[in-house]
Amino acid sequence: MEKRLIYLDRLKVFLTVLVVLHHTAITYGGSGGWFYYEHQDNVVVNTLLTIFTAVNQSFFMGLFFFISGFVTPASYDRQGGGRFLKARLFRFGIPLLFYMLVIAPLLGYVANGHKGSLGIYMKEEIIPHPLRGLIEFEVGPLWYLVALLLFFVIYSGFRKITAGKPLRKPLKLTPRLIAGYLVIVMAVNFIVRLAYPVGTEVMHLQLAYFPAYIGLFMAGIAASRGNWLQQLTENAARKWRGIVILLIVLFPAGMAFGGALEGDISQFMGGMSWQAAFYAIIDPLLGLGISYVLLVWFRKRWNSAAAMSTGWLSSNAFLVYIIHALFVTYVSFAIRSLDWHPIVKFVLVGCAAVVLSYTAASLIRRIPGIKRVV
Repeated sequence: MEKRLIYLDRLKVFLTVLVVLHHTAITYGGSGGWFYYEHQDNVVVNTLLTIFTAVNQSFFMGLFFFISGFVTPASYDRQGGGRFLKARLFRFGIPLLFYMLVIAPLLGYVANGHKGSLGIYMKEEIIPHPLRGLIEFEVGPLWYLVALLLFFVIYSGFRKITAGKPLRKPLKLTPRLIAGYLVIVMAVNFIVRLAYPVGTEVMHLQLAYFPAYIGLFMAGIAASRGNWLQQLTENAARKWRGIVILLIVLFPAGMAFGGALEGDISQFMGGMSWQAAFYAIIDPLLGLGISYVLLVWFRKRWNSAAAMSTGWLSSNAFLVYIIHALFVTYVSFAIRSLDWHPIVKFVLVGCAAVVLSYTAASLIRRIPGIKRVV
């Protein structure tokens, strides 16, 4: 277990950095929602950054849910139901409150059109309405923590109901199980997106992606019980790598054929169309393939204490996730007048936001008591 957690911690660092870059890409032309945009009428840039965000979307949050599910049974067993939920509410609830009361209002300055100075905005908008972010439930990227809390409550309820009953044998990781997962998620993706297309939010949760999130959280729980991570093979990872490369080529080709080059991707987001079916199918397939490859690669290359030390990165990653929106938004906003190529800005802002987020997280965690939460 110890070795396994080493590479999972390092994988979470990679995913956290990818989250920062993902939101930076949206700023400069990638598809998705964010607080500040500098989209330009540049088809090549928009296409490249949209491919980047679409590929990320297929796996990175799902892999976060898988890892969270993987560590959940051991935490529950160690703490018990009541303590488990209290600990999760404490660890996630405080960051959510901080985000809604502090970070969300500051992001509103840029998101709402940045009229006047920040000082004037604070005087006229933030100070008179200190609870607006809480009342409007402005959780931003921390929707992930909201979803996890819901998942933890459901898992705890399941454990209470099944307490004292004989445990079923752990599921075996087989090609048939993987195929079944994919078929179910593809079908449910299409059905859910008939009512809730990609981009539609319910309590800031995009239900269009939740079939995979739920499935992967459950898969993480099953992986913990059935020792799945040690059953992932390098041979299968090589096959998945080939499939991933093919899908990354097929993905933009299908998007282009379906009208994306004309600037309209709405039919891919949901509804009764072949485009919606195409995205509902390729999204979980690509996500599972990338996740499989990453899990095997990190287990092989980053599972040793002799590898490059990443303890500082791992310990600060959670807080980076919480605060990164401020740095992505304000760094991009600060250089808005520079007439540089969008890709140059994407690289510059993305790197700066990663460095600043980690620096700020490291300093914040030196405050007494903060490490108990993050």
